[in-house]
Amino acid sequence: MIDIESHIYKEYHRLRNPPPDADAAWKRQRGFDFERLLNAMLQNERLEPRTSYKMLGEQIDGSFFLEGSVFLLEAKWHADPLPASTLYQFKGKVDGKLVGTVGVFISMSGYSEDAVDALSLGKTLNLILFDRRDMDAVFQLGLGFEAVLKRKLREAAEAGIVYSPAEVEVVKRGGTKSAALEFLRYDAVSGGLMVSKLAVQAAPDLVIVCEGDTDREVLAALSQRILADHNSQRSIQIITAMGKHAVTKVTKTFTHVYPPDTNVLLVVDGDGDPDSSRQMLEREVTLSNWTASIPDPGIEAWFGLDPLRMRRQSLMGRMEQYLNAVGAADLNQLRASHASFEHFYKAVIGR
Repeated sequence: MIDIESHIYKEYHRLRNPPPDADAAWKRQRGFDFERLLNAMLQNERLEPRTSYKMLGEQIDGSFFLEGSVFLLEAKWHADPLPASTLYQFKGKVDGKLVGTVGVFISMSGYSEDAVDALSLGKTLNLILFDRRDMDAVFQLGLGFEAVLKRKLREAAEAGIVYSPAEVEVVKRGGTKSAALEFLRYDAVSGGLMVSKLAVQAAPDLVIVCEGDTDREVLAALSQRILADHNSQRSIQIITAMGKHAVTKVTKTFTHVYPPDTNVLLVVDGDGDPDSSRQMLEREVTLSNWTASIPDPGIEAWFGLDPLRMRRQSLMGRMEQYLNAVGAADLNQLRASHASFEHFYKAVIGR
């Protein structure tokens, strides 16, 4: 267990919170400092790390040893989510090594939704993905890298999940708060999801699983409006799966976290063929109490937004436009115009 007062924690805090005048040179240096920090962390946990090395024209950021297995390590700290091409490059390095070798990729800026989905649909799963939220759990909560990695390895083996960031959005009437890392703990017995204290004390009235972080923010804002309109005290948790097919895989971990009668809403894009999306869910989801909302081609359809134009915007610009649209939307009109929104609305209020 990492002492949060240690030099390792303090260095992570420094890198995590750049000074106001941080320029490109500072951020480049942060990448190198982050690699050294990871090496110190792995040494602290006695995982026998090796630092960056080159061989046969390729560079590996490092490696470590855990319970008889060697793991290759790649770490990036960029401004934007990483695309599928970056993951495939690293996967190629792992594929060329001894059978059973697993790669651990750490991206402090996260991953694009299509990247994670494409990786999950591959024939061989040999990458485990970490992001900023996972590293916050390692350093700021002091859970330790080995504990978080073991949870991820178990989910990959049992449910084929290569990316399960440690964050849950908790929505109640009158406000939205992120339970995120300060309320999440690693369940060493079950090896399941990071569980929030709220989930342990009282099961939520509804669990929503969606494809990506943008969807999560939009659904959280809409849920807040709906609960406020009905003066409802219902509690809703929203989980990001990072990809359409990953939505069904995340649900396979619920037996470790939620009571069997928990109500679950799955929100996935129709992508021009909502019937196929529904058939995929019906084929792969094994929960008893679940329903689906399938906006087509995606959530932007509820607000009349152009999906191609939205995707060309920066993440910040896209989120601003979405949240403005949520604030201005006539919810009754959305219910009448979109069956998928009606399904979402009824699930939120419990009808």
